[in-house]
Amino acid sequence: MNKQRKETIIQEIKYWKRNRLLPDQYCDYLLALYTGGEGVEPAIGRGKLYSTFFACLISLFVPITFLVIYFTEMPVHLQMLLVTFFVLLSIFGYFVFRKEQLYIHIPVFVIALLTLIFSIKLLELLSFQLPLTFIIITFQTLVWFFIGYIKKWYYLNISAIITMILLVANIILM
Repeated sequence: MNKQRKETIIQEIKYWKRNRLLPDQYCDYLLALYTGGEGVEPAIGRGKLYSTFFACLISLFVPITFLVIYFTEMPVHLQMLLVTFFVLLSIFGYFVFRKEQLYIHIPVFVIALLTLIFSIKLLELLSFQLPLTFIIITFQTLVWFFIGYIKKWYYLNISAIITMILLVANIILM
């Protein structure tokens, strides 16, 4: 086969793989076929590297939130603004990762935890009575359980069950 024609075919297959026009396995097979086994590169692409970095950044929002809320003397309205900003960034991360099965769970879990932290801190600031706090936390855990059941994300179901057990234990011990 003509070398220029083979290079054109290889570039076209790489284009298909990059734009997901064919499954990766098919593209890898075709690249191996046309390059004699040398065309499949297992290196991490630039998009995967950015995805990994962004997922790690999102996962740091929870510990940063704990540090800011419980260990700093920052004014409360700035704390709430920071948590709101982190929740919005996590929602953005969910939409960025919604097609990637590996990373989508990080923003989902971070959104759930930050929303719980935010609501507990807000209820604490507004000095609501204890029954309302339990009702709101119960509502959030039911939402987690429902979303986990619908999407088959079992970590949300387990988190909801553990949170409900801790909530009931807290009610009994009071």
